[in-house]
Amino acid sequence: MRTLAQNGRTWLMAAAALIAACGSFAPLGSSPAQAQQAAKVAVEEGPDTLIFADGRTLRGTVVSETATNVKFKGSVNGLSFETDYDKKSILKIVKGERKADGKVDTTKPEAAKPMTPATPAKAETPPAMDGAKRYYWIDLEGNFGEEISQTPLREAMEDARKNNVDTVIIALNSEWSRMKWGNSEKLSDDTASFDEMFRGEKLCEIFTDDVPKNWKDKKPRIAFWVKQAMGGAALLPMVCPEMYFAPEGRIGGLGNLSTIFGNTGDDVVREKQRSLRLAHAEGWAIAGGYDPRLIRAMARIEYVLSYRMVDGRAELFEGYPTTGNEFLLTDDGKDANADSQVARVSGEGNDVLTLKADTALALGVSKKTISTPEEMLSAMGLDRVGVKVEGKSKKIMKDWAGGIESSKRRLKKLLADYGEVRVKDPGDYQARSAARGSRIKILTEMKSILIGQYGEGISQRWLQENGIPDEVSIGTRIESIKIEQLKDRK
Repeated sequence: MRTLAQNGRTWLMAAAALIAACGSFAPLGSSPAQAQQAAKVAVEEGPDTLIFADGRTLRGTVVSETATNVKFKGSVNGLSFETDYDKKSILKIVKGERKADGKVDTTKPEAAKPMTPATPAKAETPPAMDGAKRYYWIDLEGNFGEEISQTPLREAMEDARKNNVDTVIIALNSEWSRMKWGNSEKLSDDTASFDEMFRGEKLCEIFTDDVPKNWKDKKPRIAFWVKQAMGGAALLPMVCPEMYFAPEGRIGGLGNLSTIFGNTGDDVVREKQRSLRLAHAEGWAIAGGYDPRLIRAMARIEYVLSYRMVDGRAELFEGYPTTGNEFLLTDDGKDANADSQVARVSGEGNDVLTLKADTALALGVSKKTISTPEEMLSAMGLDRVGVKVEGKSKKIMKDWAGGIESSKRRLKKLLADYGEVRVKDPGDYQARSAARGSRIKILTEMKSILIGQYGEGISQRWLQENGIPDEVSIGTRIESIKIEQLKDRK
């Protein structure tokens, strides 16, 4: 839990950012004296200036700078702040001059320039189209591995490339449910399906392999807005370094790795298989620039992970907290530490990690908590300079979902037809042969659906829930019927 002091610091930084976003300039109609005072305040904030793509400017001190980020410190109207900014959102960094004693040189004439009344009309003018950023929006909604699948996502990304966009925003909202007694039932947070990560790899490859290969001239900026990413969907946003959470956002559903093989076989062999699986999943997090220990905490019950705040940033470490500035993410799940049934179902347990909006923000996994598409554009600096490209993503996703639904209906009908075909008792060889032929025909059509255009979108879970055999089982059954026919006698 956050301490009162932390909440205070959070509020203070938010307030400073809000004031800074408004700019350090004299208001409209201000007197020369007021303008000079405003300029003096701006100067006192620091010698350096950040000029952002959205038109904002901040005065302060560049504390440190990397190839991708700038740590900036300032004081606006007496309110101090220090935070990091992504260089992608900054047009220019102007370094000011300092005196020998390190103080700001306030004699610079540019520091005392007041704004004229004519400026606001100019500021309201829309940005020139030459500087516009073209962005493409993709909604990934539905069941992971079904409506959310590699073929439609790959087609949407290719459409984005053909439209020459600068940015791709992906809103991920995977359904976390199962069929029970013919009805859809929401799954609780403690439900886990680690092996779905193999299904997730098919989609992750689009970003790690396809994008670098296909977008040769200009790799797009890709951002995920996470609403729901449980099970195999958990890996998908982890391959991209820019991630935002909805207030209800979750990443998890991988917590059964430690028990995935039960007690079958040799424990050394079982542990080797678990380690191989975990290495797969951790590799995707590393590809996105995230700490692989987060995946380990999501997957293994016995793994203990905590974090501490160092210079305003979360620092992960293995083990339990020992000071007030350290916070537990997951315990070992043993004995008294085992989550209660209520805690597991409600998502309040800590045997395994489920990343939620507040935790993801504290750990630096999430850039910001976002409630609406408009907020997403604002957070990414696209609200003023962004131009939405109305591509084919909605149609691609709709057509795919329709094809999946049609295929599922056909499979159910074929299963019912198969059950109605009866192979009669000995005495009528022709009738028995015809019945077996009908069964083989039905099974062959079922198999063709599973290996056809929409086969990748029909999950093993759905097949099991509806009593429909998979492709391998259907092939085995066809061969069995053929052998029965060979053995039959007139």
